[in-house]
Amino acid sequence: MRKLYREPLLHFLALGFGLFLLFNIVSGAKGGADRRVVVNDATVANIVRQHERALKRPLMPTELQGLIDSHVREEILFREGVAMGLDRDDLVIRRRVQQKMVVISEESAVRSAPTDAELQAYLSRHAERYGRPAVIGFDQVMLDPRRHGSALKADVAATLARLTAGAKPDTMGDSSLLPTTTPAIPTDLLARDYGDGFATSLATLPVGMWTGPVASGYGVHLVRITSWTPGHLATLDEVRPAVERDYESDRRLSASEDYYRKVRQKYDIVIDASIQSRLKAGVRD
Repeated sequence: MRKLYREPLLHFLALGFGLFLLFNIVSGAKGGADRRVVVNDATVANIVRQHERALKRPLMPTELQGLIDSHVREEILFREGVAMGLDRDDLVIRRRVQQKMVVISEESAVRSAPTDAELQAYLSRHAERYGRPAVIGFDQVMLDPRRHGSALKADVAATLARLTAGAKPDTMGDSSLLPTTTPAIPTDLLARDYGDGFATSLATLPVGMWTGPVASGYGVHLVRITSWTPGHLATLDEVRPAVERDYESDRRLSASEDYYRKVRQKYDIVIDASIQSRLKAGVRD
């Protein structure tokens, strides 16, 4: 038996077993700590200090809650990234690892090219996003209220009468950089150039006759609608590139959120009671 105790192989095995137990004890304790995200007064003070310095005003309770949620999210993604060894291949900073984890989370779902049926379903769910606006063509004559003053109403009536009688529009009204004739323009661009009220009003006017006045930021306009193509819901063929792009973007966001919800369940999130009270009460220090 004494000879057995002095056997080097036995000593080696005993030492290895001891190291194995020590490693499991240490790693187990560390693993437990790594699954515990603590948000305490010091954490919140740092968050408040950083963001109030940037905002130059106190944080609202809802803003503070959002920043705490973001801190928890960043901490979890950082730790998951470190656990996957992402901190070994370059100089590690928290944001860099988080960015890597975001990319990994976006690619976590099995992905294949969307079918036409999937794209069509997506288009149907978001039809208003891809609607094709009405296209309108028109002639216009503009009068500047500042130039006409109290005579504006009479001048508008006189100009309208002359246009109705056949006067050429480019010889009427006040000079400006606005085009007299616009062959065709989508109503969303029309609203961008002249204002929402102007575009909305033109959509109600009859085709082929001078009417008005219609107000814009430039002045008052007498308008003759020359063409009108109603808006319609887009077909997949009309907007396929945009739908494919948005479908892929939404898929990535959804995969990222699903991944985060899954890994978050492995963590014990601890927010000090004093901080929870502050959030519920809607007050700050």
